[in-house]
Amino acid sequence: MIRWSFARVLVVLLAGLNAATDLYAKSFYSCPDYETCAFELNGAECADGTPMFINVTRRPKATKLYIYLQGGGACWDSVSCDCHGNRCYGGTARNLTRRDPKDVHSGWTDLSVPANPITAEYNVVEVPYCTGDLFMGNRLRELGNPKRPVLIRQFGYRNITKAFAATKQLFPAPESIIIMGSSAGGLGAMFNLHQLRKFYDRAPAYVISDAGAPFKIPYVSADGVDRIFRAWGVADNLPPDYSVTAPGPIDFAGLLRYNATRFPKDRFAFISSYNDWVMTAFSIIIGAEYGFSTIGRMIRDVAAHDLGQMQKVFYVGGERHTFHNIPPSEVLSGQINLADWISKMINGRADWSNQL
Repeated sequence: MIRWSFARVLVVLLAGLNAATDLYAKSFYSCPDYETCAFELNGAECADGTPMFINVTRRPKATKLYIYLQGGGACWDSVSCDCHGNRCYGGTARNLTRRDPKDVHSGWTDLSVPANPITAEYNVVEVPYCTGDLFMGNRLRELGNPKRPVLIRQFGYRNITKAFAATKQLFPAPESIIIMGSSAGGLGAMFNLHQLRKFYDRAPAYVISDAGAPFKIPYVSADGVDRIFRAWGVADNLPPDYSVTAPGPIDFAGLLRYNATRFPKDRFAFISSYNDWVMTAFSIIIGAEYGFSTIGRMIRDVAAHDLGQMQKVFYVGGERHTFHNIPPSEVLSGQINLADWISKMINGRADWSNQL
């Protein structure tokens, strides 16, 4: 299989840059302010081969950029991809367009929710998730019945490359950038910071992982992590200096250490409950060392040993999975609510600290 490095993908993207820029610009400026419009990404595709797109909300006085990566599970073989007959995995990108994004509660971008950290200062780009590979994959797979296999296109990494390229065309010079993902999208945001920085190398960047647990060996098995990463071709998409910058096993705790070293000024926030039920189930599938208590033990260890100076965590009790769709002012860890904590992060406050 051809290995698509970032440089090769970027050359292909730039070859058609002028035509693409004209197309996006024409559509972009025909979309009314505050409304959400979809922009199909040429060459990007979902697991089932259907077209990939981004949703964009333009706010007229915005000077900053918010990119949201959708979550939605993961799959890597015929069982986890739920292959039956001639179909595997849902595959089609869900349309995140809403009839009236000003009035309908839609997470942290809803301007009607008090204390939401994503204010009218931010233009919004939403990236649907439809490849089942945490936005990390680089493989065309044959799954299901060996006699009549189903083709699964797990090119989430390439999709993100194209999404960032289109976003750069629409918003070339934001004052600052927040990239946030929920669940699978949170892990994708962590993994793709190096890609974001190739398109936006100067604006301050803030990464928020909402319930994207940084799975760490040996809390989950090395064999389980390796099996999934090999299925998706993750090694093809790691930054070239990864093994030198973050030696040791390839896992998400190592990715945190890589980002902290490679991008020391970029702030990172991880939000989680101690017993996140979705991540607990996933950890058991890939070989949880401590059963149902694995997530709590693991995220405490990550907070103690794997965070850089600009990386912080916000932990709450319970089993909740993802916090993007509830008002952050209602989420408490100790004496601080999540809205105030995120505001401290993006405003560069010195008293932004871990909430354990």
